Amino acid sequence: MKKRVTVLSIVFLLIASVSFAADYKKDIVGSWTYEWSGATAQVDHKVDGNFVLVMKNITVKGTYAVDGKKLALTTSDGKKTLYTIESLDGKQMTLKRDKDGRVIVYKKK
Repeated sequence: MKKRVTVLSIVFLLIASVSFAADYKKDIVGSWTYEWSGATAQVDHKVDGNFVLVMKNITVKGTYAVDGKKLALTTSDGKKTLYTIESLDGKQMTLKRDKDGRVIVYKKK
């Protein structure tokens, strides 16, 4: 009986953790701004998985994919950058670039 209660408790905790996990795929959609080397950049994550990044006179287009806390950006020329979503609350998103640990704070527009 004690084993059964323990197993049921573990199953309940697993289901609860999945149910209450953040859905970053939905939360990332929208227009965001961030500061980079003294300039303001704007990135739009579209619901269809495409993104457009504009900074000064440079525009970068591509696709993005979210898997749990991982964000992958792939530019139209095939360059892929991986990030870890450190936090996302609807108004602010903090990313850490996997290759060098640089932290970028996005603000919802």
